[in-house]
Amino acid sequence: MADKEHTGELSINSYFDEGLADGTEPNNPFEVLEPEQPKKKKKVVRRNTVKRKRILVILCILLVLVLAAVIFIFIQRLRNNGQRYAKLYSENINKQISTAQKAAGIAPKDRSSFSTLNNIYSSYQGIAESSKTCRVQGIKLPEWAIFLNTDADELTNVTYYNYELLEKNIFGTERKAYIDPKQVPDGSAPDAVELVLDLEPYRIQYLQGKTELREYRYCYEDGDTDEVVAYVITAVWDENGKMSIFDTRRNYIGTLLASPEV
Repeated sequence: MADKEHTGELSINSYFDEGLADGTEPNNPFEVLEPEQPKKKKKVVRRNTVKRKRILVILCILLVLVLAAVIFIFIQRLRNNGQRYAKLYSENINKQISTAQKAAGIAPKDRSSFSTLNNIYSSYQGIAESSKTCRVQGIKLPEWAIFLNTDADELTNVTYYNYELLEKNIFGTERKAYIDPKQVPDGSAPDAVELVLDLEPYRIQYLQGKTELREYRYCYEDGDTDEVVAYVITAVWDENGKMSIFDTRRNYIGTLLASPEV
């Protein structure tokens, strides 16, 4: 039988035999290849970059808002800081009241906006008081007030009261036990005294000759009698800066209960 002519075409069997002969797996001519997936790496990187930028923008906005809030609170506290105003006024004692007013940055009035203060204090020539209020035993008062005394339009003394301190307890700041004023070292400055006592001043008075007086009120419950005991600590600095400090027990209840007719 005559041999078949080679036409150059490869049969299926020959295709597989040829592939297996050299040890490699032949390509399947009937295999349907899936199209190559596009690379997504660059898109993912871009998305992450955009997200990071958005987060940074949000964080920057939040930081700006927090700083603005802190600055606003700080300014509000400065405006409502009666102790600071009193100090500025005191630095201009023996000067014209108009000069002291400019230095303090707050204008005094002839009378208080609160009738209670006008009834209690009568011998003052000017008063500066907080725009914020508090209630002490049901009585509406400014959080603080500064009383100014003058002589021939010259500032002679400045007295600051912190009424807000008595809002929680009319007897003063509540403490757990007696506070010995002798624990304050000799020669201490006002800041050091308050650090040792851990008390805020209820009253600060600046007088001519650079003398200063600070009054601290506190109370505690006596473990033996189960009664509330009230004390006032008074610190005084003379014209040379020398300090003396002492305390006095106050019987506020006795004063309230006593009848003038008895």
